[in-house]
Amino acid sequence: MLCCSLMTVFVAVLVGWIGGWSRAVKVGNEAYFRGNYDEAQAAFQQATLDKPDNPVVHYNLGTALYRQGNFREAARTFQTSLSRHSEQIEDILNLSSILYNLGNAQFKVGDLTDAISSYKEALHLDPGDADIQYNLTLALQLLRQQEDLAQQLVNKSTAPKTESDDIGRAETLRLLERFSENENRLRRKLLQQQRKSGYRREKDW
Repeated sequence: MLCCSLMTVFVAVLVGWIGGWSRAVKVGNEAYFRGNYDEAQAAFQQATLDKPDNPVVHYNLGTALYRQGNFREAARTFQTSLSRHSEQIEDILNLSSILYNLGNAQFKVGDLTDAISSYKEALHLDPGDADIQYNLTLALQLLRQQEDLAQQLVNKSTAPKTESDDIGRAETLRLLERFSENENRLRRKLLQQQRKSGYRREKDW
């Protein structure tokens, strides 16, 4: 089970869009900024019914879901926002922001391969963004560690069985512990690097 946290999360709601306001979005924004994400989700959900083709309302719904820890549903909602994005709305909601948040939600549910793909697309659109670079590096490192661990477990399972099952379980636990230690060491190292370079931990509109 993945137990990492991203160093940067960009989940600020957007307050308006081309074509005006909707009462549901206004209620949702107010609730969101009060930290009442349940109420914000309900309001943004209503806004998606009012404006089903508008990417901003889906994006805002995704942010409320993310804040509640409902990462899988947040990822699905960010994907909906992505599918409805157009050049018309780029000044209000840029494509790299949707991809970045989509990557964060995918990362949180352990979909590292999809998260890496989303971060790479976001970085292609915004190559100088240190936040995207950081999360992409972290996701790539963790994916490599997972693959190494999986390979070690496969090697153990195909090796001639000269030891008891208890030893096999102990070895598996030892490998999982080592994975967790490596993950924590990587997080500390990347954080130190970002601090030295004046890394911006949070973004907002």
